Amino acid sequence: MKKILFSLGTIGVASIVLVGGTMSFFGDTEKSVGNTFSASAIDLKVDYQCSGVDCSFSERDLVDNRPFFSEYSVIPGDSRSSAISWHVYSDNAWGRISLSSLYDWENSCGEPEEKEDLTCGDPGMGEGEFGEKLLFTFWMDEGEISGWQCSTNMPACASDPGEGNKIMDGAERALLEDVSASNIHNIGWIVLPEEIVASSTYYLGIKWSLPENEGNILQGDSVSGKITMQVVQSEDNPDKIFP
Repeated sequence: MKKILFSLGTIGVASIVLVGGTMSFFGDTEKSVGNTFSASAIDLKVDYQCSGVDCSFSERDLVDNRPFFSEYSVIPGDSRSSAISWHVYSDNAWGRISLSSLYDWENSCGEPEEKEDLTCGDPGMGEGEFGEKLLFTFWMDEGEISGWQCSTNMPACASDPGEGNKIMDGAERALLEDVSASNIHNIGWIVLPEEIVASSTYYLGIKWSLPENEGNILQGDSVSGKITMQVVQSEDNPDKIFP
């Protein structure tokens, strides 16, 4: 009887191994060829409304490096407000802006400046003080109604005539307020606070000002920089990760 039981046990083990071997045939493999994937296209276009003469432009790519600001003979107390409208199509996006490539020049050294500027005798790039004194405020210009009402390529629309009119209504809408050009350059990227919905218009107000109490230390100085805007697809990107 023990021999029979042993034999049955052996057969049983053999059967398990056999089933395990045949399992490799219980499958299927399919191949799909010629697969094509098309990435979504995010194309940022901007237009610009400013309070100067002949400085506004319509919706476009900024391929011509046209400046947003080109101001000469700035004196203490001067200021200017502008609005940059952001347009994306096809997909929603996150946006950000930066002031980079900041160049501060000490162009000349006249008698009034010599009395205040101890480095005035060494003119050239990086010696000027304008970037430390020139203040900027950035805000989302939503107009009188919270949120974005306008989808047209206009500085205002019937839904909210105050939207995009370059007037900041309280610091709660400001991304930064009265920050020097030098500090903005050091901050790096400033991320817009909300998602840019495709085919809607978002207005970023920008104001520059030179305080009235600035003295002769700035005479003859100049500052230049590059304003860069970037968008990235927001779908499946909740953490606002930019390349």
